[in-house]
Amino acid sequence: MSTAHRRAEHDAPALTPEEMKAIGEIELGPSRHERFLNHHYKKLIVLTLAIMLASAAAIVYGTYLARQEKDAAGALLAAVRVIPSSAAENEGFDLATLEKITKDYPDTRAADSARLLRGMQLLAGGQEKAGKEALRNVADAASDPSIRLRAQVSLASYAMRAGQNQEATEQWQAVSRAGQSPYLALSLLSLGDLEDEAEKRDVARSYYERLIQDCPASPLVLTARQRLLLLGVDAPQPVEPEKKENPSPASADLPGWDSVRLPEDASAPASN
Repeated sequence: MSTAHRRAEHDAPALTPEEMKAIGEIELGPSRHERFLNHHYKKLIVLTLAIMLASAAAIVYGTYLARQEKDAAGALLAAVRVIPSSAAENEGFDLATLEKITKDYPDTRAADSARLLRGMQLLAGGQEKAGKEALRNVADAASDPSIRLRAQVSLASYAMRAGQNQEATEQWQAVSRAGQSPYLALSLLSLGDLEDEAEKRDVARSYYERLIQDCPASPLVLTARQRLLLLGVDAPQPVEPEKKENPSPASADLPGWDSVRLPEDASAPASN
């Protein structure tokens, strides 16, 4: 090799890593991600279209559910007389509208509220069997815990007013087991009263004391304190007053009336 050739090779600059990588790609052909896209571009297009269709369907379904909830809520307000309806105005709720809500919007929150109000109205109207069945279904199947709790409170209150103490105790116990709620204080007070009526003073005391401890802000705390003071004290019984004999007073001897007689000499006119 000539001296000039060796000198030219020595003076040639070395290739940088980026240049070497570029040369390697030119020699090896397309990169991995390019080959992947070439082989699967049809699948990627189909997947993209599927995602777009699923998103559109989700938006449409969500809009439908929102519309259903809105319509059901409006019908419920009309049923409870908040919004005037075409039905004749009367006391209580519109049972026909409540039943229509449960049929037309069965999966909405308003449907559970309608079932609750329908059961309460049936009880108020004297239809005990139908009302209890409706409220028990709500207590078992409603999706909203507050609606289930309200159904149990309605059942407990009705049973307590009707003198059905065993059923009332079971329902109030279920309410108390639910923990903190707007009905906890009322459930504990009612359970205490039921146990007191059954002459289970210690159990009644425990319920009153629990009310004071767990519900310090409740206005029923004062009532519970009064119950504790009166616990075990017999309620005053009305007593008829003793009959006293009042004999008629003996007739007093009245002095007789004696006419006053004047002496004859005094009554005669004086003679001249």
